[in-house]
Amino acid sequence: MNDQPNPEFDAVHPSGMILFRSCRGGFMHSVALSEDVMNTDSASLAEAILRTAQVSFVKAALEVRAELIAGNPDEGPSAAVPTPQDLDEALVALNAHTLPMNQH
Repeated sequence: MNDQPNPEFDAVHPSGMILFRSCRGGFMHSVALSEDVMNTDSASLAEAILRTAQVSFVKAALEVRAELIAGNPDEGPSAAVPTPQDLDEALVALNAHTLPMNQH
């Protein structure tokens, strides 16, 4: 297994304050948070991380999906493997998310 992150799988929250990196197959490599992101509430932060992670995971899983289709075009991957539609839906959900910032 390749445990190096692939920049093609990077996902950034619309706020620019969260970066999620995945490796081949959708395995999480790292999450980077800006210092400013700590000025939001924990529920919003958790939701932002989950939505950003989902986009990164699906991008990585689509690479595996393409390999499965190329290797066995008659059967292809199971329904459990994300599709391009799943990526579109994850991107819509991510782009709709905002992080409310607490004023100090």
